Order: sequence, then structure tokens, then C-alpha cells
Amino acid sequence: MKTKTYAPYYFLAPAVILFAVFMVYPIVYSFWLSFQTSQGGELSFAGLDNYRRLAHDGIFWTALKNTFILLAIQVPLMLGIAIVLAALLNGAKRFKGLFRVSFFMPSVTSLVAYSIIFSIMLMGDGLINQLLGAFGIKAIPWLSDPIWAKAALILAMTWRWAGYNMVIYLAAMQNIPRGAIRSGRSGRGGRRAPLFLRHAAAVEAGSAVYFHP
Repeated sequence: MKTKTYAPYYFLAPAVILFAVFMVYPIVYSFWLSFQTSQGGELSFAGLDNYRRLAHDGIFWTALKNTFILLAIQVPLMLGIAIVLAALLNGAKRFKGLFRVSFFMPSVTSLVAYSIIFSIMLMGDGLINQLLGAFGIKAIPWLSDPIWAKAALILAMTWRWAGYNMVIYLAAMQNIPRGAIRSGRSGRGGRRAPLFLRHAAAVEAGSAVYFHP
């Protein structure tokens, strides 16, 4: 009986150990290092001096502001695209597996590879500007202008992670009870609710939230 009781922990142990070694330990060690200073290759306790210096560093605040801008724009955009794609795939009759793999592939692409590809595509004479030029649109300084550089980052990050989130949403949608779907289809007064509102689902704490009129 004891073996059966502890069996799940034996299976979990490798994952927990790897997580502790490669995730928890580096985070804790980095936090400890933030209170240290190095002189002559030896660490000594510096208290809050590093944080005080950081608080007066203009580059840090600029980076923090840019991060919040990307967070406020890119994340809602990415999740919105992901949930629309998931709703479309959930209602697809053919080639569902092919499209699912195609949209998911960017998330497993090497970070270095996709960074190089996008930097080449977004160069002054890159593919994107050539396509824009074909429609008479002036070349955009994607990599040199601060505003367009943020747009380039948003574009690249959305391309990479929208498919990953789409798979999560799709898994949740496929677990929606048939009764809930039939109820959503009827809408008010027997009208069919829109496809997106019928099938949109958000995954949080292992549960799905359904949106319908």
C-alpha cells in the first residue's frame, strides 16, 4: 500500500528536481547576488546600494516603460488573435490538424533563428518594405525608429506565441459541453449567436469561461 501511496511522487520527483535546480535555484541565487558587489573577484555584501543605483538609472526606467508598453499592446493582441484562430479551427471540418501544427510551429522555432529572420525581413530593403513599396507605400524604418521598433517587436512576438496560446484555447473549447454549445447557438429568441461568441473560451485555473449573448 505504501508503494502505491508514494508512486505519484516518484513520477513527479524528476520534474520537481529539474525545476528546482534550473529554475528555483537560479532565481534565489540571483536575488542573493543583487545584494552583493564584486571587488577584486570577491563578493561582499552591499545592502540596498545596487537597488539605489538602479532607481537613479535612466536606462532602467526607459526599459521598464518600454516593457509595459509592449505588455499593454502585445499581450491583448496576441490573445485576441489566438482565441479567434482557436474558434475558427474548432469549427473547421477539414485539415484541422494541419492548421493546428502550422500555427503552433513558430513557438518551437529557435529564438536565434526567428530573430535573424525578422531582422532581415524588417531591414530597410527587406521583404516587408519591398511588399509595401509594391503598393506605393514608403519604406518604414522598422529597426531604427523607436516607435516602429516597438511595432516590430510586437509583430515578431505575436507571430511566435499566438499559435501556442491558440492550442491552449482550442483544447479548452473542445472540452465545452455540447449542451452549452447548443444553448449558445440559440441565443436570444432562437437567433444563432455569432461563431466567435459561441466558441470563445478562456483557460484559467483549469476551467473555461464561455461568452455568449
